[in-house]
Amino acid sequence: MSSTDQLPALFGELERFVSQAEYDKALKMCDKILGIASDDQDALHCKLITLIRLEKYSDALALLSRKFKGENKFLFERAYCLYRSNQLAQALEVIETANQSGQQDVATRHLEAQLNYRLENYAACLDIYRSLLDEMNDGEGSYYEVLANYNAVKASMLTFTGSLNEKHDLKDNTETYELAYNSACGQIAQGNLTKAQDLLESAKKICRESMIRDDYTEADIEQELAVIVAQLAYVYQLQGKTDQAVELYQSIVKSSSADPVVSAVVANNLVSAKKNEDLFDAAKKLKAASAKELDSKLFSHQKRVISMNEALLNLYMHKYNACTDLTQKLLEKYPGNEDLYLILAAVSAHQNKNSKALADLESFAKEQPQSLAIRFAIIQLQLIDAKRTAALETLESYLNEVKSQPEVYYQPALIALLVWLYEQTGQSERAMQTLDDASAQWKKGTSSTSTKPPSSILKQTAAFKLKAGRFQDAATDYEQLVKADPMDAQAIAGLITAYAEVNPAMAEKYGNSLPAFESGELDLATLEYVVPGVKRRYVKKDGKDGHVAKKSKNKKKRKALLPKQYDAQATPDPERWLPKRERSSYRAKGKNKKALAKGSQGASDVGGGIGGTGSANIAGMPKQVPVATPEVQPEAVAASSPKPKPAAKKKKKGKGNKW
Repeated sequence: MSSTDQLPALFGELERFVSQAEYDKALKMCDKILGIASDDQDALHCKLITLIRLEKYSDALALLSRKFKGENKFLFERAYCLYRSNQLAQALEVIETANQSGQQDVATRHLEAQLNYRLENYAACLDIYRSLLDEMNDGEGSYYEVLANYNAVKASMLTFTGSLNEKHDLKDNTETYELAYNSACGQIAQGNLTKAQDLLESAKKICRESMIRDDYTEADIEQELAVIVAQLAYVYQLQGKTDQAVELYQSIVKSSSADPVVSAVVANNLVSAKKNEDLFDAAKKLKAASAKELDSKLFSHQKRVISMNEALLNLYMHKYNACTDLTQKLLEKYPGNEDLYLILAAVSAHQNKNSKALADLESFAKEQPQSLAIRFAIIQLQLIDAKRTAALETLESYLNEVKSQPEVYYQPALIALLVWLYEQTGQSERAMQTLDDASAQWKKGTSSTSTKPPSSILKQTAAFKLKAGRFQDAATDYEQLVKADPMDAQAIAGLITAYAEVNPAMAEKYGNSLPAFESGELDLATLEYVVPGVKRRYVKKDGKDGHVAKKSKNKKKRKALLPKQYDAQATPDPERWLPKRERSSYRAKGKNKKALAKGSQGASDVGGGIGGTGSANIAGMPKQVPVATPEVQPEAVAASSPKPKPAAKKKKKGKGNKW
């Protein structure tokens, strides 16, 4: 039988291997068939699919390049292999070629949507999923899978762009745990943390119940739950429940079945939650989170956040050169990220080089003239150095950059800071004019502000007018505040103060609306217990008339520690600190009494002949002036004089026996 005649039997064997998912054997059979017929299209196609099943994407791409170079065949398979090899841009180009050549089908559109999602082209991805949903029925098996992906893209778009087209409405759905999870992500993006927490709890419950029903193992269930638990911990962290968040993060870290991407995100969030606690452990976690094998699986914003946290960790660990180098590399990737400029300035500030930090920030401000964060950092350093005029100039410079944007220029916080700086630099009139202009702008209303000024700013305006003697204008502002909140005691008090100067009758009218002060019969002694900051004294009542009397305070005196047999009347011996051998009262014992008259190396005391007082100079020697000796410190130890060597005893001669 010729080789060609064997092909039907070989194809039969190949079909059996494929149906039994024995892809290694199927691959060998494909090679055997291609050894007989090297250009057999069915065998080539089967080998291509088998390589994809075995996740040998490089070999599959090599086969396509070798056998189908320049041909528009198997475009979906080529795009899929490029996608799994993380060659996303090239894969999208192949999909576009497939669309132009009429090879577009449902699978190609799914892959195109996934590629756009990984490339963070959220708008294009949403349009594809929306069109797929419009062509499907609720009862189709893949409907909820497409809907889950659709909601995931909407949540990502809200999170990272801050906006969502109205045609892509965001509705909560808990039909499956994937839908509940993605709905929770959308609520997080909108700041509805309590609702997001409830949805995540529902997702956990639905996930466990559905997977138990489908006979999954506990390890598989824990792996699927890891991403939900990580997101729930993130919600706790945003809510300020750090202990609960850390506990959930730790449970994922201890689990060996968690997805590598989830583990990387958890490691980063755990470092963020613990801040500067256990920096060496944090360094290990961030090193694992920034591993090269995860680079293709993380989104750009995730990689950016992890890298920035790594730079901050270097800053906390005083690795200033490493922090600077990493931040400079990040600036090349993300030149518009103002946080990176702040990290560079913080490196100098941490080394107490405020002047360099300030110079760097001023240089950065020229590159990013509309960056409020950089200007605020400059103002903070200038105020630390008490340079209020310079701080005012910095703020005015920023406001000039955004003067054409009233919704930015007239932000209440900016106006409040500007007014405060005017006041600190003695420019009360400009402060008042600024408040008037801001009030007029707020009353007009803009696209992003209400028609009424914020109450806090209006109170500040009224207080300034009151201080400047513009009582009628202050009364007008306070009236507006009282109308908005009739129970605002601070506004009522300000209104009464203003009307007291221009319209006493109105002041009296509003004065009657203040709550009455309930006076009580308290004596002065009792009031001491009410006034904060006053030290309370113990008091006692006289049993006869109930009079409160001061309790005498017993002062305890510590008894002096005196030596035994101490006589307070006796004069202390002035030589008591000297060794006994050096005192004048010392008398040698035994046969060495003669040594007392001898001085060291033959010297004798001058004037010691009569009474030992030094009042007579019997020896006829010139009188010497005594030299004061310095006081001996407690730590010093006096060296003892060498003891005299006893004279050698003469050996007694033994008496002879008279006998």
